[in-house]
Amino acid sequence: MLFSIIVPVYKVEKYLKCCIESILTQSQSDFEVILVDDGSPDNSPQICDEYAEKDKRVKVVHKQNGGLVSARKAGLKASSGEYIVNIDGDDYIKQGYLEEFATAIEKHNADIVCLSYIEDADGKIKNSLEFDGLEGYYDREKLEREIFPFLLKRIDGKSFPSTICMKAFRKSIFEPIQMSVDDDIVMGEDYACVKPCVFKASSIYISNKCLYGYRFNPRSITKNKKAFDLYGVEKRINVIKKHVNIDEFDFKAQSYRLITHSLFNAVCSQFNRDEKYSVIKGDILKALKLPMYDEAVKNCITTNKKLKLAKFLLKHKLMFLIKIISRVR
Repeated sequence: MLFSIIVPVYKVEKYLKCCIESILTQSQSDFEVILVDDGSPDNSPQICDEYAEKDKRVKVVHKQNGGLVSARKAGLKASSGEYIVNIDGDDYIKQGYLEEFATAIEKHNADIVCLSYIEDADGKIKNSLEFDGLEGYYDREKLEREIFPFLLKRIDGKSFPSTICMKAFRKSIFEPIQMSVDDDIVMGEDYACVKPCVFKASSIYISNKCLYGYRFNPRSITKNKKAFDLYGVEKRINVIKKHVNIDEFDFKAQSYRLITHSLFNAVCSQFNRDEKYSVIKGDILKALKLPMYDEAVKNCITTNKKLKLAKFLLKHKLMFLIKIISRVR
């Protein structure tokens, strides 16, 4: 089997049928769909079971709620395809999506195939060329020469697009990395997996065809104002360090920029907490003492103005200014 398509399902009753139908009607038919019911309290589990009953390509995994990462892991354990494709339950794919993956795999035997996407905001469609200027085939030599310089984060702030959807991964590369991502990571879980996968790949193919429909869902994790784990950045970077030799190329310098950027976002999010400023500030100052964070902020060298500001505010622990920025972002 060529593709195992993993679809985490949680509170997506409104969009789930559209998602599943967009997969089952693909012209490329060498695939299985693994619907992972992550303890969804709506009618999503029943919808999953209905499709499994009428289409033998559909498998359903029911589990207790454990979050997006745990759902992807459960789907991965049930998979049998050579390549893993991830699709969120509130999104959809356009006709030709799997065909584009299959063609690139057949022609280039690429370990990873990357596509672009459309943004769908209540029917308002906009193409998003995530890999503009990067289209084409990359063998290992070209990867090291052209992709690795910005795999984590380049001096100007640019980094390799690391959404886990819109990509097909060779399972032998993807599985050990995805399985090492902590279940409790709820922000940045994509880059913790994707960046090491690109590092491990012998080749990738990039297309700017916009065939993935990313739907703006008000219930989406990234759209809700909440405080993210201050120590989640450390967990994500530790996954990267486990699979990427951070001393190769200029990855150490890149990691300092990635940590500083991610840490600033986590710190800003703390002011969404319904607690006293003094309590929030105390928690942030405690986290900033972490050796990984302290080292990264001190050694972050960048030409990006926003990242420069983030470094300055973190280095000098200007919490009140960070609070103001968090309110106007």
